[in-house]
Order: sequence, then structure tokens, then C-alpha cells
Amino acid sequence: MLTGSMNKVETVVINWKRPGNVERVVNALRAQSTPCTVTVCDTHLDDQYALSTSVLDNADRVYRWGHNTGPYSRFVPLAAYDHEYTFFIDDDMLPGPRCVEHFVNTAEALPGFGSIGQMGRIIPPDGVYRARNVERLPRPREIDVLVRGFFVRTRNLHHVAQLRWLMNYTEEQVPEDDMLLCVAMRLCAGLRNYLTPTSPDPETLMNQIELPDPHALHRRPDHIQRRIDFMLAAKAIGWLPVDPAPAIPAATIPKQLTGAERTGPVGEGDGLVPSPLTGPTLAGRNGHANGNGKRAQNGHGKASVSQGVLYLALGDMYTKLATDSARTLRLHGYDGPVRVVTDAPSHELVDLECETLIVGSLPGGFASRFHKTQLYRWSFQRTLFLDADTIVISPIEEIWELLRGHDMAMAPDMHSSVGDVIAHSVNDPTRRAPEYQLMSDLGLADRRYYNSGVMLFDQNGRTGRMFNHWHQEWNRFGGEDQLALVRAIAATGTRVSPLDSAWNRRPKAFSSVNEARTAGVRILHFLSRQRPLLNEAYLGVVAEYLG
Repeated sequence: MLTGSMNKVETVVINWKRPGNVERVVNALRAQSTPCTVTVCDTHLDDQYALSTSVLDNADRVYRWGHNTGPYSRFVPLAAYDHEYTFFIDDDMLPGPRCVEHFVNTAEALPGFGSIGQMGRIIPPDGVYRARNVERLPRPREIDVLVRGFFVRTRNLHHVAQLRWLMNYTEEQVPEDDMLLCVAMRLCAGLRNYLTPTSPDPETLMNQIELPDPHALHRRPDHIQRRIDFMLAAKAIGWLPVDPAPAIPAATIPKQLTGAERTGPVGEGDGLVPSPLTGPTLAGRNGHANGNGKRAQNGHGKASVSQGVLYLALGDMYTKLATDSARTLRLHGYDGPVRVVTDAPSHELVDLECETLIVGSLPGGFASRFHKTQLYRWSFQRTLFLDADTIVISPIEEIWELLRGHDMAMAPDMHSSVGDVIAHSVNDPTRRAPEYQLMSDLGLADRRYYNSGVMLFDQNGRTGRMFNHWHQEWNRFGGEDQLALVRAIAATGTRVSPLDSAWNRRPKAFSSVNEARTAGVRILHFLSRQRPLLNEAYLGVVAEYLG
């Protein structure tokens, strides 16, 4: 029985009609090089399939019930699993003694994984399932569905139940558990499913020895049709197959940063400097950074340590919005670094493999601009800043090349010029009158007026000076940030490349995400006057997108 401190991994095996197999699997799990907790879901329907006392004594935890849910029985005690990782393994194979060690090593290195395994399928674009194994590679390979064994972060398992209710998939007596898990990770959690890298060591295999499989579900006459039906139903609510299945080069798998690496000198491609308020804290799993940015930039295997996405999210509401935004970013194939500057960190951001940098809370309606005008201190060598109230509805890989030799790139605001803002803005013109007067006095009325909700910029001397000047200019009035940005750009000679409005578009022009995507929109942005709609419109759009 389990004694002492808790292991990192809980392993789960079902006993239904193959007690002899279960005994051998439990013994193999006990012999792992990485100690693990052994849990048995004992759901046999007849005494002839009962486990022996020695097997029950050899397990750490035993859950028993008489209702048959097939392989889904492994998920029934969802709320009881409490280790960092959970490894579900079928009872028709024996894992090698270094199998769990192999999975832990892959999980520690692999960014953004929902589940990992050693056998899986890729679903064709038409959504029609075919039972064809996908070959493992020397590096992790993204797939759609894992089979026979799944290694997951325990805190992500709740998405299995979420998807089951979302699909109204509750009447099926024996649900397709593997598909339910993998689709839930992709559609509900914004995380991806991978085959682990190949290893020359057969002791890392989860099926080092194949066991007899009487009563196997794959012998059902309608087995393939059930799986086809499930995947088509998932596709109908917004799940998308891997197209193609990108392989992550080994060089892009990030290692965990050491304390010295997190606090040492800032390199040219890092751009992270201490905050004068609280100092930076990269809060990842167990309080460590989730990675050093050495992951694939866009899901196509292109490594980048020099560019990444940056969010500012102050307060619980905006942290929730930034989390939804980051989830849509991941769902559209962006696998690069994401850094969130926040005063309200969350586990959900960690699960999305976001670096979380903690700053102090500030009072006042425009307090976030105190940090926004200093974003340069947390920037990458090339940074895409997204407001928390944006959602990504199409792949963004093209944006990294849109600076076109300039320092920054932004889309025009709804007001085309500073003069247009002064003449037509309805956002508290009395309060803003002194700043309007300053803009006129400086001769800036004809200047183009940009929206700062989506900004692409490089680290260089001119951009650094622009941000420093922007913060100083913002401090003059302490209100909105965009007029101060115009003054800072003018004062420093910062070169701005206009972004097409597709990269920063208001959602009210469209009736659905699909309509906006068809129109070529990449990023939808809820502007200030639309924020009262956030509870309905924003969450409705996200819900529609996520299915």
C-alpha cells in the first residue's frame, strides 16, 4: 500500500473480465524505475473475474462498482485522482520498467501537451476515422487520437466531463474514452496530443509485452462505425483535425529554467528585466518557468527563441479574458512563447504553457496603462502584444513578417486621425479636453491614430526610447494611452507600419466567427464601448468558436 510522500504519477488500470492480465500489469507498474501510485478500477460483473487478494493488496487504491461503462470506467473516479500526472493503461499489455520514466521525461520537456502516448491516429480532413497507427518519430509528433495508453496532467482531466456534456454524449453506455479525452484536450483545453519520441530502449514501451485480449471492444461489429460517428460529432461542434500533423524538432523542446537562468543577465533575445514594483516572477508549474521559449513558433516546426506573444491582464476578469484569448491562440496552431503580465495568475494559464509575470495591483480605472506603457521591459526580440479582450480566429504565423523594416506595426483605430478623435470622440471629452488641447498645440492633429490593442514591435534603441517616452507622456494625464502613444512616436521618430484591420477588427460588424473568418479577419477585438457586452458577446463568441 502507498506510504510516505506522494508519488508524481498515479497509474490507473481497469479490471473487468481479465483479472490475470490486471495482476501482471499491477506487478509491472510496481517494478517501474519511477515509483508510481497504482490504482485499480474494479468493475467486474461476475465472481469469476474477481481479483485475488494478493492483487488487491498490491494496489494502492481500489475503486469498485458494478455498472459497466467499458474503458470509460478509468474516468469515473475523476475527482479522486490527485497526483501531478495520471497514466491510464489498458490491461492487454505490459509496460517496460522504464515506461513511466519515459512519459515523465517527455511531459517535463514538451510544451502545451494535453495527453501523450505511444500509439495514435490522425483523422483525415473529412473526419472519417480510420484505424491506422501513426509512426512515432525521434521527436514528439502531434496526432489526433491516442489509443491504449494516455499520460495526462491530472488537473486537465475535468475537461473530459466538460466535453461529454457539451456533446450531449451521456446516453452512450460504453463511451469512446480515448477519443473523448483527446478531443477534450484539444477543443476544451486548447492543448495538443502527442506521440512520445522513439527510444532505442524497449523497456520504455508501454506494450513491451502484448497480453491476450478476450472480450476486447475492438471486436464489436460496429466498433469502427461508433468511432466514425464520434469524430464526426466532434467535428460538427468545432473540433479540427491535425492538418498536417506537425512534428516538433527535438531542438525546440524547452528545458526547465534554473534559478540562475531566470534571474541572470538579460540576453538579446530575452528582453525580460526586473520590474521596479515587485520584480518578475515567472510562475509556472511548481513556481518555475514553463520554458525558455525554445519551442516551435507556429506548429510547423520552426523554432524561435526571439519572438513571442505578450498579454497584460490585471484583475480576475481580464485574466480570464486573456486566458480565453490565449486558448484561441493555441487552438489556431501557435506553439511559441506566451508571456502574461498579471496580478491574478491562474492554473489555466500554466496549463496553456504561458509564462506568468506577476506585477502589483494598482487602483484606478486606467491603472493598466501604467504597465501597458512599459511593455518593452517584458518584450521578446520581436513581440506581438494582444489586449486581453481579443480572440484569435485564424492562424497568425504571417504577422511576424509584417514589420517590413519598421519598428512597430499597428492597425488604424476607428478614428482615422488625432483630429478625428478630438472632433468626434464621445469618450468623456470634458475630461480629455486638456490632452486634446496639447495635441493641437503640438501640431499633431493630422497624425494617424492607431489602436494599441494589437502591436507588433522589435527590440531596438528607437523602440525602447519610444516606450520610455510613452510612459512619461501617459503620466501627464493618466487616462487612455493612445494619444500619449502618438506623442511618443512623433518625439522618437519611431517607424510604424500600418497593419491591415483584419489583425484588429471589431466584432460587431459580423454575426458569427465564421462570417468574420470568411471575411479574412485574424483577430477580433472588443473596444472600450463594447466592454459592457463582454459577459454576453465575448463569451458567446468564444463559446461558438470552442464549439
